[in-house]
Amino acid sequence: MISHRLLTYDTIFELIPHINAEQNLLFYSYLTQRKEKAQYICQFINSKLTAILAYLSELSFPAFSFFRVEELDIYFPELIAFTRETIKLDEDAVCGTILCQRDLELFQSFGLIKGLPQRFLTMKHQNESKLLESQIAKKISENEYSKVIDFLHSGEMRFFTRSELENCPFLGIKEGEDFIAVGGYHFYDSQLVELGNIITRLDYRGRGIAKLLTSELTRLGKKRSPDVYLGVLANNLPAVRVYEGLGYETTMELSIVNFTLSSRQIT
Repeated sequence: MISHRLLTYDTIFELIPHINAEQNLLFYSYLTQRKEKAQYICQFINSKLTAILAYLSELSFPAFSFFRVEELDIYFPELIAFTRETIKLDEDAVCGTILCQRDLELFQSFGLIKGLPQRFLTMKHQNESKLLESQIAKKISENEYSKVIDFLHSGEMRFFTRSELENCPFLGIKEGEDFIAVGGYHFYDSQLVELGNIITRLDYRGRGIAKLLTSELTRLGKKRSPDVYLGVLANNLPAVRVYEGLGYETTMELSIVNFTLSSRQIT
Protein backbone atom coordinates (compact mmCIF):
# COMPACT_ATOMS: atom_id res chain seq x y z
CA MET A 1 0.00 0.00 0.00
CA ILE A 2 1.32 3.44 -1.00
CA SER A 3 0.91 6.39 1.35
CA HIS A 4 2.31 9.91 1.59
CA ARG A 5 2.51 12.42 4.36
CA LEU A 6 4.24 15.59 5.40
CA LEU A 7 6.47 14.81 8.37
CA THR A 8 7.75 17.13 11.07
CA TYR A 9 11.44 17.62 11.72
CA ASP A 10 11.16 15.74 15.01
CA THR A 11 10.30 12.60 13.06
CA ILE A 12 12.83 13.23 10.28
CA PHE A 13 15.55 13.86 12.90
CA GLU A 14 15.73 10.11 13.49
CA LEU A 15 17.17 9.72 9.97
CA ILE A 16 20.37 11.68 10.67
CA PRO A 17 22.46 8.79 12.09
CA HIS A 18 21.57 6.71 9.01
CA ILE A 19 22.56 9.33 6.40
CA ASN A 20 25.94 9.15 4.67
CA ALA A 21 26.69 12.87 4.83
CA GLU A 22 29.50 12.72 2.29
CA GLN A 23 27.25 11.19 -0.35
CA ASN A 24 24.17 13.27 0.59
CA LEU A 25 25.51 16.68 1.56
CA LEU A 26 22.51 18.60 0.26
CA PHE A 27 19.97 16.39 2.00
CA TYR A 28 22.07 16.44 5.17
CA SER A 29 21.95 20.23 5.15
CA TYR A 30 18.15 20.09 5.00
CA LEU A 31 18.21 17.91 8.12
CA THR A 32 20.63 20.18 10.00
CA GLN A 33 21.18 23.82 9.08
CA ARG A 34 17.89 24.14 7.18
CA LYS A 35 15.73 22.03 9.48
CA GLU A 36 13.58 24.89 10.81
CA LYS A 37 12.54 26.07 7.35
CA ALA A 38 12.32 22.83 5.38
CA GLN A 39 9.27 20.68 4.72
CA TYR A 40 9.59 16.92 4.29
CA ILE A 41 7.24 15.15 1.86
CA CYS A 42 7.59 11.39 2.39
CA GLN A 43 6.45 8.25 0.62
CA PHE A 44 5.79 4.95 2.40
CA ILE A 45 5.21 1.51 0.91
CA ASN A 46 3.60 -0.89 3.36
CA SER A 47 4.64 1.51 6.15
CA LYS A 48 8.30 1.51 5.05
CA LEU A 49 9.86 4.87 4.14
CA THR A 50 10.98 4.81 0.49
CA ALA A 51 11.70 8.42 -0.50
CA ILE A 52 11.67 12.04 0.65
CA LEU A 53 11.41 15.33 -1.24
CA ALA A 54 12.58 18.03 1.17
CA TYR A 55 11.42 21.53 0.19
CA LEU A 56 12.90 24.93 1.04
CA SER A 57 11.20 28.20 0.16
CA GLU A 58 13.96 30.45 1.51
CA LEU A 59 15.90 30.73 -1.76
CA SER A 60 14.96 32.79 -4.80
CA PHE A 61 13.54 29.64 -6.44
CA PRO A 62 11.69 26.54 -5.11
CA ALA A 63 14.59 24.42 -3.82
CA PHE A 64 14.41 20.68 -3.16
CA SER A 65 16.58 17.84 -1.97
CA PHE A 66 15.68 14.31 -3.02
CA PHE A 67 16.53 11.25 -0.94
CA ARG A 68 15.59 7.67 -1.66
CA VAL A 69 16.09 4.67 0.60
CA GLU A 70 18.43 2.14 -1.00
CA GLU A 71 17.01 -1.13 -2.32
CA LEU A 72 13.37 -0.08 -1.95
CA ASP A 73 10.96 0.59 -4.81
CA ILE A 74 9.66 4.11 -5.30
CA TYR A 75 6.43 5.21 -6.98
CA PHE A 76 7.72 8.46 -8.39
CA PRO A 77 4.64 9.90 -10.15
CA GLU A 78 2.63 9.50 -6.95
CA LEU A 79 5.32 11.24 -4.90
CA ILE A 80 5.50 14.15 -7.36
CA ALA A 81 1.70 14.50 -7.43
CA PHE A 82 1.48 14.56 -3.63
CA THR A 83 4.34 17.09 -3.46
CA ARG A 84 2.65 19.34 -6.02
CA GLU A 85 -0.61 19.24 -4.08
CA THR A 86 1.06 19.80 -0.71
CA ILE A 87 3.41 22.64 -1.67
CA LYS A 88 0.82 24.38 -3.91
CA LEU A 89 3.39 25.34 -6.53
CA ASP A 90 2.41 26.39 -10.03
CA GLU A 91 2.96 23.45 -12.40
CA ASP A 92 5.27 25.57 -14.53
CA ALA A 93 7.38 26.80 -11.60
CA VAL A 94 11.06 26.00 -12.20
CA CYS A 95 12.55 24.22 -9.20
CA GLY A 96 16.16 23.36 -8.46
CA THR A 97 18.07 20.50 -6.88
CA ILE A 98 21.31 18.49 -7.04
CA LEU A 99 21.11 14.82 -8.09
CA CYS A 100 23.35 11.80 -8.37
CA GLN A 101 23.36 10.00 -11.74
CA ARG A 102 20.74 7.41 -10.75
CA ASP A 103 18.31 10.05 -9.50
CA LEU A 104 18.98 12.28 -12.51
CA GLU A 105 17.95 9.39 -14.76
CA LEU A 106 14.79 8.93 -12.69
CA PHE A 107 13.77 12.59 -13.10
CA GLN A 108 14.67 12.49 -16.81
CA SER A 109 12.61 9.35 -17.38
CA PHE A 110 9.47 11.28 -16.44
CA GLY A 111 10.37 14.37 -18.47
CA LEU A 112 10.72 16.71 -15.48
CA ILE A 113 14.19 18.13 -16.23
CA LYS A 114 14.31 21.61 -17.79
CA GLY A 115 17.38 22.52 -19.82
CA LEU A 116 20.74 20.82 -19.55
CA PRO A 117 22.06 19.47 -16.23
CA GLN A 118 25.31 21.07 -15.05
CA ARG A 119 28.06 18.79 -13.75
CA PHE A 120 28.83 19.59 -10.13
CA LEU A 121 31.71 18.38 -7.97
CA THR A 122 31.69 17.82 -4.23
CA MET A 123 35.24 18.27 -2.94
CA LYS A 124 36.64 17.36 0.48
CA HIS A 125 39.73 18.87 2.08
CA GLN A 126 42.42 16.21 2.47
CA ASN A 127 45.80 17.93 2.85
CA GLU A 128 46.38 20.65 5.44
CA SER A 129 49.97 21.16 4.33
CA LYS A 130 48.70 22.83 1.16
CA LEU A 131 46.81 25.59 2.99
CA LEU A 132 48.30 29.07 2.81
CA GLU A 133 49.43 31.18 5.74
CA SER A 134 47.13 34.18 5.51
CA GLN A 135 45.16 36.43 7.82
CA ILE A 136 43.99 39.12 5.44
CA ALA A 137 40.27 38.45 5.97
CA LYS A 138 38.24 39.74 8.91
CA LYS A 139 35.18 38.23 10.49
CA ILE A 140 32.01 40.00 9.35
CA SER A 141 30.04 41.70 12.11
CA GLU A 142 26.27 41.96 12.38
CA ASN A 143 26.26 45.65 11.46
CA GLU A 144 27.85 44.72 8.11
CA TYR A 145 25.20 42.16 7.13
CA SER A 146 23.34 44.49 4.77
CA LYS A 147 26.54 45.34 2.86
CA VAL A 148 27.48 41.67 2.61
CA ILE A 149 24.02 40.67 1.36
CA ASP A 150 24.14 43.39 -1.31
CA PHE A 151 27.64 42.25 -2.30
CA LEU A 152 26.61 38.61 -2.64
CA HIS A 153 23.44 39.47 -4.55
CA SER A 154 25.43 41.67 -6.95
CA GLY A 155 27.58 38.63 -7.67
CA GLU A 156 24.45 36.57 -8.38
CA MET A 157 25.08 34.08 -5.59
CA ARG A 158 21.97 32.03 -6.29
CA PHE A 159 22.29 29.63 -3.36
CA PHE A 160 22.96 32.16 -0.59
CA THR A 161 20.46 32.54 2.25
CA ARG A 162 20.48 35.14 5.00
CA SER A 163 20.23 32.42 7.64
CA GLU A 164 23.66 31.14 6.56
CA LEU A 165 25.14 34.55 7.26
CA GLU A 166 23.39 34.68 10.63
CA ASN A 167 24.33 31.14 11.71
CA CYS A 168 27.79 30.62 10.20
CA PRO A 169 30.98 32.70 10.42
CA PHE A 170 31.63 34.77 7.30
CA LEU A 171 34.92 36.45 6.38
CA GLY A 172 35.44 39.53 4.25
CA ILE A 173 38.31 41.44 2.65
CA LYS A 174 37.97 45.19 2.18
CA GLU A 175 39.57 47.93 0.17
CA GLY A 176 38.85 51.00 2.27
CA GLU A 177 35.21 50.69 3.32
CA ASP A 178 34.17 48.46 0.42
CA PHE A 179 34.19 44.68 0.27
CA ILE A 180 36.31 43.19 -2.51
CA ALA A 181 35.83 39.55 -1.43
CA VAL A 182 33.47 37.64 0.85
CA GLY A 183 33.21 33.99 1.83
CA GLY A 184 31.37 31.81 4.28
CA TYR A 185 29.56 28.51 4.54
CA HIS A 186 26.40 26.74 3.48
CA PHE A 187 26.36 24.73 6.66
CA TYR A 188 28.67 24.57 9.62
CA ASP A 189 28.41 22.07 12.45
CA SER A 190 30.57 19.65 14.42
CA GLN A 191 29.95 16.76 12.03
CA LEU A 192 30.92 18.51 8.82
CA VAL A 193 31.43 21.92 7.26
CA GLU A 194 30.69 23.06 3.70
CA LEU A 195 32.26 26.26 2.38
CA GLY A 196 30.14 28.45 0.12
CA ASN A 197 29.19 31.97 -0.92
CA ILE A 198 32.80 32.76 -1.91
CA ILE A 199 33.04 35.64 -4.34
CA THR A 200 35.60 38.25 -5.40
CA ARG A 201 34.69 41.57 -6.99
CA LEU A 202 35.18 41.38 -10.74
CA ASP A 203 37.97 43.97 -10.94
CA TYR A 204 40.00 42.16 -8.25
CA ARG A 205 39.85 38.67 -9.75
CA GLY A 206 43.01 36.94 -10.90
CA ARG A 207 45.08 38.22 -7.97
CA GLY A 208 44.83 35.14 -5.74
CA ILE A 209 42.43 36.76 -3.29
CA ALA A 210 39.86 33.96 -3.47
CA LYS A 211 42.60 31.39 -2.85
CA LEU A 212 43.72 33.19 0.31
CA LEU A 213 40.13 33.59 1.49
CA THR A 214 39.30 29.94 0.81
CA SER A 215 42.38 28.88 2.73
CA GLU A 216 41.36 30.95 5.76
CA LEU A 217 37.80 29.61 5.63
CA THR A 218 39.14 26.05 5.44
CA ARG A 219 41.34 26.57 8.50
CA LEU A 220 38.40 28.07 10.39
CA GLY A 221 36.17 25.18 9.33
CA LYS A 222 38.75 22.63 10.52
CA LYS A 223 38.39 24.06 14.01
CA ARG A 224 34.74 23.00 13.95
CA SER A 225 34.99 19.68 12.11
CA PRO A 226 37.70 17.49 10.58
CA ASP A 227 35.45 17.08 7.54
CA VAL A 228 35.39 20.22 5.37
CA TYR A 229 33.71 20.25 1.95
CA LEU A 230 32.85 22.62 -0.86
CA GLY A 231 30.97 22.38 -4.16
CA VAL A 232 31.94 23.75 -7.55
CA LEU A 233 30.72 23.49 -11.14
CA ALA A 234 32.93 21.02 -12.99
CA ASN A 235 33.40 23.41 -15.92
CA ASN A 236 34.78 26.13 -13.61
CA LEU A 237 38.29 24.83 -14.15
CA PRO A 238 40.14 27.82 -12.61
CA ALA A 239 38.22 27.35 -9.34
CA VAL A 240 38.71 23.57 -9.40
CA ARG A 241 42.47 24.08 -9.80
CA VAL A 242 42.52 26.58 -6.92
CA TYR A 243 40.76 24.13 -4.63
CA GLU A 244 42.99 21.24 -5.67
CA GLY A 245 46.01 23.47 -4.99
CA LEU A 246 44.72 23.98 -1.44
CA GLY A 247 44.38 20.25 -0.78
CA TYR A 248 40.80 19.49 -1.86
CA GLU A 249 39.93 16.29 -3.72
CA THR A 250 36.73 15.37 -5.59
CA THR A 251 34.56 12.89 -3.68
CA MET A 252 31.29 13.01 -5.67
CA GLU A 253 30.23 13.95 -9.20
CA LEU A 254 26.63 15.18 -9.30
CA SER A 255 24.35 17.32 -11.45
CA ILE A 256 22.66 20.64 -10.69
CA VAL A 257 19.29 20.58 -12.44
CA ASN A 258 16.19 22.64 -12.99
CA PHE A 259 12.94 20.69 -13.00
CA THR A 260 9.18 21.06 -12.75
CA LEU A 261 6.45 19.26 -10.84
CA SER A 262 4.24 19.30 -13.91
CA SER A 263 1.54 16.63 -14.17
CA ARG A 264 1.58 17.13 -17.96
CA GLN A 265 5.03 15.56 -18.15
CA ILE A 266 4.74 12.89 -15.52
CA THR A 267 1.51 11.35 -16.77
